[in-house]
Amino acid sequence: MRLFKTWQLPPPAFWMLLWFGLALAIRLLGLMSKPLWMDEAATVIFTLGNSSYSAPLDQVISLDQLLTPLQPRPEATVGSTIHYLMQEDNHPPAYFAIAHLWMNLFPTAQGVALPWAARALPALFGALSAPAVYLAVWLGFRSVLAGQIGAAFMAVSPFGVAMSQEARHYSMATLLVALGLACFAVGGWSLRRPRPGAAAPRPISLPLALLWVGINALAFATHYFTVLALLAQALVLVALAIHQGRTQPKLLWQRPWRRLYGVMLGTLAGCLAWLPVLLNFYGSSQSSNLAIDLSQPMRWLDPIAQTLAGLIFMVITPITRAQGALGVAAVVLSVLVLLPVLLGLVARLIQAWSLVSLTDQGRFGLFLMGGFVLAAIALFFAVTYGLGMDITRGHRYNFVFHPGVMVLVGGLLATYWPETTAQPRSLRIPFTQQKFSGRRTVQVFWVAGLVSALFVVSNLAFAKYFAPAELVRTIQTESTHPALIGFPAPIEAEKPTVIGHELLSIGWEIHRHFNPSDPDSGWTVPPQFFLWTLPSNPTAPPEEKLAEILATMPRPFDLWFIHIGSDLSANGCQQLSQTGSGGHPYSHYECATL
Repeated sequence: MRLFKTWQLPPPAFWMLLWFGLALAIRLLGLMSKPLWMDEAATVIFTLGNSSYSAPLDQVISLDQLLTPLQPRPEATVGSTIHYLMQEDNHPPAYFAIAHLWMNLFPTAQGVALPWAARALPALFGALSAPAVYLAVWLGFRSVLAGQIGAAFMAVSPFGVAMSQEARHYSMATLLVALGLACFAVGGWSLRRPRPGAAAPRPISLPLALLWVGINALAFATHYFTVLALLAQALVLVALAIHQGRTQPKLLWQRPWRRLYGVMLGTLAGCLAWLPVLLNFYGSSQSSNLAIDLSQPMRWLDPIAQTLAGLIFMVITPITRAQGALGVAAVVLSVLVLLPVLLGLVARLIQAWSLVSLTDQGRFGLFLMGGFVLAAIALFFAVTYGLGMDITRGHRYNFVFHPGVMVLVGGLLATYWPETTAQPRSLRIPFTQQKFSGRRTVQVFWVAGLVSALFVVSNLAFAKYFAPAELVRTIQTESTHPALIGFPAPIEAEKPTVIGHELLSIGWEIHRHFNPSDPDSGWTVPPQFFLWTLPSNPTAPPEEKLAEILATMPRPFDLWFIHIGSDLSANGCQQLSQTGSGGHPYSHYECATL
């Protein structure tokens, strides 16, 4: 018993381990039940230190040859990862370098990278975001209780769970933004003017300043859009400087401010190092999908609606994936149940804002963290409407202010938790005389978040758009001859280009669930593949190369061309259909004798 007491954790540490453990368990739940899509395939290629060009091009190849970029090489190093990433992609290398070391800890699945390992690292980073949010809330609002509530909601955040279950770098970026917010909170409080008679605030320590710069630099080296989080923090500090400069301009030259100027300069230097790569990124095909046509008036409303939906999905989400009448009924039922919870949450947050503002401590916490979230959203709109790049689309870039929203949720809902007052803050249940106490409403909101997180891990919300298994079943069902699956791979001149990652994701699903070596795979003859390269400045007509590829295949065969619908009658191929399956558009041809 004495030994147990010796190792007994203090309450805050116990609860933090609990929220981390719950967050990790949720993110690992059903980790491999979702299909692997093309962006994950691209991430794993470079994580392994491979090139997307390592599969044979412009020729008919087997499944094993197609998956060459997903096969670990003993000679590959972190240097290989960075080299190929910088040569073929536009993402910064921090996550990929760490993931390379991580993947070396796990075996392969029949020579191909283990998908579970590729997704487990983001799941770990996502789970670590819960304690990171605790630090940010605790330091921002000076409240352990608020920190615990913020961590609890971060653990079950549907958006956080969705981003953590992908083999992508967004959960690591989220973690670093949350840690940066914790440092930002300390820095902001060091600038707060003391009340009359109180001691002047101390500047942040040099080790903390260096840690802050390191976190910011690592965040930018993980995802370039973290610069929006850094700019949002800077805008809050500028607003504080303007406010203090009006009455006491000398404060801006004292040690607390000078120490933060050093943090800003160090962060700026860490970001400018990537300027050449950033200039190469803007305008490439990997950013062109963000373009928005603002000449159409209705398009101006899309970013606003997408931002509101993104904010909601950070805390709660109904079922959004419907198949058949039962699926539609489930969607409707989940909306009817969760909509009153959402409306109650919004009402409580609005009410809590005024309640928290009654104290100097709460008011300054709202200035820091609320200001950060509002500034970040304003920057999103500035980029979207000013540069014509809709970064609100798809929600994934919301990692920039996701930790800030969770910090606000914790700081605001904490005001409802204590029940020691004579009149606890209660909420009336609509259409009834029943009331929920303040604490009970917080618990209801959290349970709704937990249910939403379970929807996500079950692929009922934030469902994957691409489902390669559906396409494979279609190919197996409709093919009457051996199947040849082709993919056109455009290559931009003088621009980083990842080629064939969509076909690679399809091949990965075949390897996982339809492996031709398995008697129950559904294949009578193993499928074959080809990557048809389409350079932006070809030296010969690409059609000639395609004809050579098709001529090497014994006839008859079924040709499945992903993302193309050309007339191939000259090659002896008659088009049977042009549609889509599992999110993959395709054209189906029957190629008989020439």
